[in-house]
Amino acid sequence: MKRYGILLLVTMLLSGAALSLRVAAEQSELASRLIRLHVVAASDSVGDQARKLAVRDALLPELAALTADCADAESAAAVLTRALPALEDSAARTLGTGEPAAASLGWERFPRRDYGSFSLPAGNYRALRITLGAGEGHNWWCVAFPALCLPAAEPEEEAAAFDEAAVAAGLTDSEIEYMRSDAPTVRFKFRVLDWLAELFGS
Repeated sequence: MKRYGILLLVTMLLSGAALSLRVAAEQSELASRLIRLHVVAASDSVGDQARKLAVRDALLPELAALTADCADAESAAAVLTRALPALEDSAARTLGTGEPAAASLGWERFPRRDYGSFSLPAGNYRALRITLGAGEGHNWWCVAFPALCLPAAEPEEEAAAFDEAAVAAGLTDSEIEYMRSDAPTVRFKFRVLDWLAELFGS
């Protein structure tokens, strides 16, 4: 009986490890197709938080136009890298305080995030980071490529835009379902990634 219990425990641990590896691989594959957007406010003052949103609203259409002809995240990353100085200028003008805005493209750790029409699991993603002024305030996250974020859109309009942008960016049907699904299995996978992040302190 004791041997059976040990065997059962080992089986459960191996199954859990296999699931964790599979979920992590799915997140990594999805991350390779996206570029997140991370706008960091100068401070948490009411004015700086409002200016952060103004910068967001100014940049989203610019980013959509810049990456409209990009077939994948790699080509979008190349376009955005070349556009970093112009994006800094645009953000600084919108900020309107005389403070600088810094734009960079790199890999960042993101928590799980729900965006209304879709969700993204926790994990490492390539991100366009826009830091306003001292960059000491709360931030705003979304997706720069494909252009999935429409802050002022109605739910139906947002869902339609999500489908169109995701397909144009080459996301597969399973990846789109993975991002949009409210199924318990998908939410469980997201929780597995959260648990892995806590376990390994990443």
